[in-house]
Amino acid sequence: MVETSEVLFLVVCFFFSGFYSSSEAVLMSIGIDRARQMIEQGGSRGKVMTFMVEKSNEILSTILVGNNIANILAASLVTIITSRIFKSDVVSISTGITTIVILIFGEIIPKTFARAHAEKFVVPVISFLKWNYFLFFPIVKFMTWITKSVLGEKGELTGRLVTRKDIEYLINKADRENTIDAKQIDLLTSILEFPKIKVKDIMILRSQVKYVNHDLNFSEIITYINKDSHSRYPVCEGDLDHVLGFLHVKDLACVDTDKRAAFEIRKILKKPFYVYEHMRIHAVFDYMNKKKVHLALVKDENGLIVGIVTLEDIIEEIVGEIQDEHDVEEDRLKTSQGQGSLKSGIVVEGHVNLRDLQNEYDVKIPLNDNYSTLAGFILDMLGNNFPEQGQIIVWEGFSFEIFKVDNLEIKEIKISDVDGERHLFSKQDSEVEVKSSESPNSSNVTFAKDKSD
Repeated sequence: MVETSEVLFLVVCFFFSGFYSSSEAVLMSIGIDRARQMIEQGGSRGKVMTFMVEKSNEILSTILVGNNIANILAASLVTIITSRIFKSDVVSISTGITTIVILIFGEIIPKTFARAHAEKFVVPVISFLKWNYFLFFPIVKFMTWITKSVLGEKGELTGRLVTRKDIEYLINKADRENTIDAKQIDLLTSILEFPKIKVKDIMILRSQVKYVNHDLNFSEIITYINKDSHSRYPVCEGDLDHVLGFLHVKDLACVDTDKRAAFEIRKILKKPFYVYEHMRIHAVFDYMNKKKVHLALVKDENGLIVGIVTLEDIIEEIVGEIQDEHDVEEDRLKTSQGQGSLKSGIVVEGHVNLRDLQNEYDVKIPLNDNYSTLAGFILDMLGNNFPEQGQIIVWEGFSFEIFKVDNLEIKEIKISDVDGERHLFSKQDSEVEVKSSESPNSSNVTFAKDKSD
């Protein structure tokens, strides 16, 4: 006969088997890093989590000891009961059934439930395990000592190092599940991209730089700067290769009226500051901030001036376009001929920055050391072919038509979304064909064709 006390004791064993298994799942789900966050929040929960962090190995040993004791007692009791009622050849069957029961009700179900409600039950679970730790203290200490002796410091439970890919995955997951605002997603993505960006990717190209000639008188300077809204200008002797210094517009207000006739601009210039085009902008930002400068001239590897970069340009790579009371609200990409969408086609200037193009229209052209503008990308695609008005390049579902050329300089480009057209270009893996038509009104088309096709 089976006594009631034996059945109750067996149920208790199964219960504790499930409890210890679920405790392990809670411990692994919370992790050391999350536990430390709870400690920083303080309160009774923080005190409990302090024990978890300080005694993580001991808690794990306590779980293993308790779980094994519960499973061994359950298996032994089932064996005793079945051997008393049935013949000896049934004992092996009962052992198999016990194993299945423990696997389902003592492992799978408790762990699945615990993972789903880890934070809800972590405090009572750790509190109970803390009592168990003192109950099994000798065994736990012995097991912990063996673990540390064999594994050394590797046996310690420590927080996992968070990698860039982990953060990118979490941002993408939050974006898919709409748990974070789109603007916040853009901000987080910009912060991750920030260390990758080079000065040449965001600089104002030399051809677009506004500068002041050193031989202008006071009234001529005022007339010149009134045409723009910039607060700082390079002052040059002829061109950008001969920069004398930087002019801060507010310094002109300090010039006395009676001294304006004999005004010499050199006396109020700030020393020019230089950076190189291949420098990372995060390093340039730190350097400019340290030197308290807001404008820098950009040099190439040959020491020639290729553009300028401002502190505001760098900050905008994180927070987006900054408009103040002096700025004129405008679309930097569209020309007068380019109003519309990508479906109907837009016309942009050739010198447009690829990052601006991506931010505005989601046209993701990969950055390359060979180019940082749309015109540079087109020239790189053309290879040994000269740019001609009407040429079309089809790439990654977009068509780029050379809309205007002046002395081999690509001035304007029309971008259209070619639905269904997918052409991936690679200089090493692809062949580029330039097909010309005899008709003057027809377009030359450059396709990126994969060799595998």
